[in-house]
Amino acid sequence: MKNNKRYLIYILLFVFLSIYSLDRVTMAIAGSSVAKEMGLSPVALGYLFSSYLWLYAVVLLPAGAATDRFGAQRTGAIAATMWSICQALGGAAVSYFTLLLTRLGLGLFESAANPCAHRAIREWTPRRERGIATAIWYAGTNAGPALGSPLVAWLITEHGWRSAFVVTGAMGLVWVAIWVPFYRPPERARWLAEAERAKILAERDAEPEAKAGTSIGYRGLLLTTPTMWGLALTQGCVNYTSYFFLAWLPGFLQASYGLTVLQAGAYTALPFGLSAVLSIILSGVADRVFDTTALHEGKRRYAVALGAILSALIVLTPYVGSISLAMVVLTISLTFNTFAQSMNFALTNDRVRTTGDVGRAYAFFTLGGVSFGIIGPIVTGYLVNMTGDFKIALVLCGGLSVVAALAVTFLTRQAIGEKEAAAARLTEARASSF
Repeated sequence: MKNNKRYLIYILLFVFLSIYSLDRVTMAIAGSSVAKEMGLSPVALGYLFSSYLWLYAVVLLPAGAATDRFGAQRTGAIAATMWSICQALGGAAVSYFTLLLTRLGLGLFESAANPCAHRAIREWTPRRERGIATAIWYAGTNAGPALGSPLVAWLITEHGWRSAFVVTGAMGLVWVAIWVPFYRPPERARWLAEAERAKILAERDAEPEAKAGTSIGYRGLLLTTPTMWGLALTQGCVNYTSYFFLAWLPGFLQASYGLTVLQAGAYTALPFGLSAVLSIILSGVADRVFDTTALHEGKRRYAVALGAILSALIVLTPYVGSISLAMVVLTISLTFNTFAQSMNFALTNDRVRTTGDVGRAYAFFTLGGVSFGIIGPIVTGYLVNMTGDFKIALVLCGGLSVVAALAVTFLTRQAIGEKEAAAARLTEARASSF
């Protein structure tokens, strides 16, 4: 571990996203209990599931700019503190409206999470290790629900749904207490050995990085190539399926197989847990397949496309019969969906050449995902209300996964900010020669 202490950062980011995701899925597991107490329809639940993304989407771009300005440590600490408080306050909600307000607050502060995490990954990860680092971080999306769903289901069964919000909110505050004193960029981390520090700084990118302040801004990111749009569209399409799992999987299992809340929590944990492990393994394989030149050329997009295509297998779920076979199909779909998303995150880092735009790039990228995440739970609620089952909703998930594969293959071929980064490096080289 002497020269691999950077993995402590990856683990902290994994826990960060695990808590972030558990806070979201708590509402899904509590959904039937909340609906019963407040008399809510599937459509009303769909809006509640989606609501935390409404303000999330609005403030994503300024959150990305704030991360670029203030860094990962401060931004992550403030964001996690505030969203954890909002999560805990959900347990005190006395009406649909007050619960909705706490979900809006949750999303408002969660908006900084992705830009913050990717700023940290950019600072700490040798380029060829970026895929596995991103996969470890992104596995938290599934590990949080996998490890936390049984706990949340038990809390709801034994102590009522309100207790689940209070307990999960407290978890985020514990993470902040560890993050604040521990996290520093590798240049300033006193606990890091000099050999490992030198390795990180030398290998963060295939070429020497442009000066940290080099930036082309949102205008440059969006108007110079179609790549940023392709990355965001891809993320949106695969995210649609991801939000089905996060928002509707417990309800789908209860409606389709007659499970109790406790049983649905246990079954929900299965695909999330297995996919968290399997997606990391797949990402490790991808890191070995693509050499530094291939990554620089953006060929990681083929891994994204493969994951998206196999994620589309979710359309088979209603037709396999038994819950055991359904769990197999759901696990395969979620595993490759998670793999596609983690590779797409890493691909974005590969494609953005100007280091001063990392937070902005991930803010816009996440906005693409969130846009589909906002409508996904609502559309599913309407489709279930209209048809009485989940078949059409799952076909839509599969179709959008295919669109994601096409978008990432054909729209992300060009690097972003290539000329500007090269010019900045040339300027630095000339300055250093005097």
